[in-house]
Order: sequence, then structure tokens, then C-alpha cells
Amino acid sequence: MSSTKKLFMFSHVCNKKNITGAEKLLLFLAAKLSAYYQCVIVVPKEGMLTRLAAQSGIRTIVHPIPLLYGMCLPYEGLSQQAEALSREASFAETSRLLSQERPDYVLVNTSVHVIPAMAAKSLSIPVIWHITEVIANNEHTADSARIIDQYSDWIVCISESAAAPLRGCSAGKLSLLYPSWSWKDFNPSLWPQVREQQRLEWNVDPGIKLIGYISSYLTAEKGSEHFINAALELAGRHGNSKFVVIGAANGASFYSNIRRKVNESLYADRFIFIDCVPSIEAAFSAMDVVVVPSLRDEGFGLTAMEAMILGKPVIAYASGGLEEILRLTGNQSYLVKPGDYHELSAKISLILQEPGLIESVGGNNRLQIEACFGPEAYDAHLQAVINQINHLPIRNDSVSELPASLPAAPQAKRKTLRRAKRIRRSSSARRRIRKINRRRQPDGKKRIKRGGRYLRQAKRASRRRKRKAG
Repeated sequence: MSSTKKLFMFSHVCNKKNITGAEKLLLFLAAKLSAYYQCVIVVPKEGMLTRLAAQSGIRTIVHPIPLLYGMCLPYEGLSQQAEALSREASFAETSRLLSQERPDYVLVNTSVHVIPAMAAKSLSIPVIWHITEVIANNEHTADSARIIDQYSDWIVCISESAAAPLRGCSAGKLSLLYPSWSWKDFNPSLWPQVREQQRLEWNVDPGIKLIGYISSYLTAEKGSEHFINAALELAGRHGNSKFVVIGAANGASFYSNIRRKVNESLYADRFIFIDCVPSIEAAFSAMDVVVVPSLRDEGFGLTAMEAMILGKPVIAYASGGLEEILRLTGNQSYLVKPGDYHELSAKISLILQEPGLIESVGGNNRLQIEACFGPEAYDAHLQAVINQINHLPIRNDSVSELPASLPAAPQAKRKTLRRAKRIRRSSSARRRIRKINRRRQPDGKKRIKRGGRYLRQAKRASRRRKRKAG
């Protein structure tokens, strides 16, 4: 048997055709940690993440688990709802999976994945909670933070923005691990060729400035409509510009609205809409400027980082981790107050009209992003996290005593039937005891107490009296 410790990593989603930032981060972390642990990724279904994990030689297990979305948008009663999850069938099923596989550690990805953390804690398995998003700031934020603190042994956050809500109760067990990348996933020498091929496929001439927006899904909170609004303003001022919008529809009415807005304009032929791309590297290579107008606080902002890796200027709303990235790389002048798409348009226009600015800003981004978040910096921070994990007390004695499998979680109907049977039995027993007690002589003997043992004694006494009477 291998002496390498086993690490179970629970992904809250596994999309079929594309991959979210949270999934990318988990896969990247699993690939890095595979040098130290036997990593297994648990997913709710088959999808892009399982395919990419297989290519990296990482084992996956399909095990659907309900999510508690209130963890990232807290509300009244969240603590009670989280507690109720421990009585759900999915909790018992997840506990059974952990007892069968016997991991040494469990890592849960994102705040909404509560059940794996609770199940692991109930089995005395150390829990590392990987926070990749910013928990909304409201009057119930502390409830979410307390739940994470209660069911974790160590917490890893991908930015200061993600860590901020947890500083109050978990500062002593919290690490900061900014995302990074591996150069084996990029081919800088091929970028000029890839750019030419991708622009040819999209019908973008060499002299055209291509402004790009990319997201897993086109949603209001990701600011896709704000990009459209800014682009329509730009289109009238910059005749040599085109705009590419990459992302799958996630709501028919929202998607129809932004497509209609473009189609009813004078510039519909200058917009390119694409559901998803097989190569992020090719997509960014083809762009000249990348816009990230997220309306919600981002945990980090992989889109901005990936664009800078390929030497692209990035203009973004100052939303959570996005603001951190741009400030740390010296791009604070390209930050815009969230929601102000007019200012967004003005910033893009400024960079388009000044000769050589795209190239100089992009080249500087290429250097700064590696200095701040490159593989060397990441490996140093990761080693500190690994040291913390290795110092967590592994309670192998508790885990080894678990049965090979836990009983299947009873269905609601079976629970009801069993409860009804227990009630019928107890009612019948009480009636028999009362009947026997009434027959007993008042000679000072104790009355029969309730319970199975006392009922059996009562039955034997009754039979003895009958035999004497006979």
C-alpha cells in the first residue's frame, strides 16, 4: 500500500462544455498537489473537469451533492439550514463515501460546498476549505464565516478580497494563495501564428483592433451587457474596431436582450458572438484589448490574469480581486468604478487612439503578471500551505475504525413507516403494562416500569399466575 497520503478534493460543479474559474483553480491546485498527495477529485457529474483531470492522470469520482448557495449570499436562518444538512440523505451518502475511501485530508472548493466539510468533520478527517469567491457583505456575513470556521481545520483563500470576511474568526488558520499558471500550458513562440489563424477564422482583418470579452456564461453579474453598451459607444468613434463576446447563454431572455440590442444598432456586423472556445490561448492571442466588467466582487479574476500572461492590456471594473490584480501589476489607471460603462468606454477609447499604447501596456503586463503571480511566486506560497496541511493532526485511529460501509440513508417514506411502527409498539406495550399493573395485589410489590425488559418480566409473571390458578 502506498504511503502517500490521500487528499479528496470536492468540486461543487462540473460543466459539460466549458469550465469555470473555480474548476480551473481546483484542477491546477490538484495537479500541483499531486506531487505531494494522492489526489482524487469528486465531481457532481461528468464534464470538462473530469476530462481534463483524466488527461493529467488525476482520478475522479462522480458523487452528486446539494449545494448551499446561501453561503456566498448569506441570509437569515443560514446556520439552521446548514445544520439541517447533517440530517439529509446526501450527508449520510457522503459520509459513506469517505468511510469507504478513507482519505487523510478533505479539501472543499468554494464556500457553497458545505456537506463534504461537515461529513469529513464528523469522521474526524482534517478539512481544508478553499475559498475562491467573495462572500457578500451584509448583516448575515458572520453566519457564513462561522460555518466555514466550524467545519474547517485550515482555510486557503485566493485573494485578500476572498479572505476579508473570514479574518474576524479564522485569521489564525488562514493562508493566502493567489492563482498562477504553468508554462507548459502556453506556447509563446506560437502566439503570432495562432493570432493570425484565429483572426482569420473570425474574419478580423490585420489592421482591425479587436476588443474582447470572455466568460463561461453571459450573465448580468458578469457585466456582459455593460460590455455591449460600452462597445456600442466605441463603435461610432472607432471605425477600425471589432468586438468579440465569448460565453454561453445562461438565460434566454437576458441573452436575447443583449443580442437584440446589438442587432438593432448600426454596428451589428462588427460584433462576433461565440458560445465557447477550445483554446483560451488562441482567443486572447487574437484580441488587442480585454475588458472585464464584472459587477460582483470577484474572488480573483482569472480572465484578467490570463490576458496579461499573453501581453494584453486589461480594463476592468474595480470589483474585489480584479482590483487587486490591476493595482499589484501597476494598472490602477485602467480600473473603473463598477457599473459606469461610459467610463469603461472612455478608458478603452484612450488606449485605442494613442499609437503604441496597446503594445507598451501589454508588454509591461506580461512582465508584471509573472513577477506578482508567476509560477515561482506560486510555488513558494504553495509550499507554505503544504507545510500547514502536513501539520494538521491526522486521526487515523478514528477513520480506521469506521465500518467498511455505512447503512444506506433511509428514504422519507421508510422513516415515516418505521416511526409509525415504533409508536404502535410503544402504545401496545403501555396498554399491556397498565393491564398487568391493575391485576397485581397491593402487597407492596413495585409496579412494572416501562421498557422492553420490564414488559417481558410482566408477561412471565402473568403466565405464572395463570398456571397457579389452573
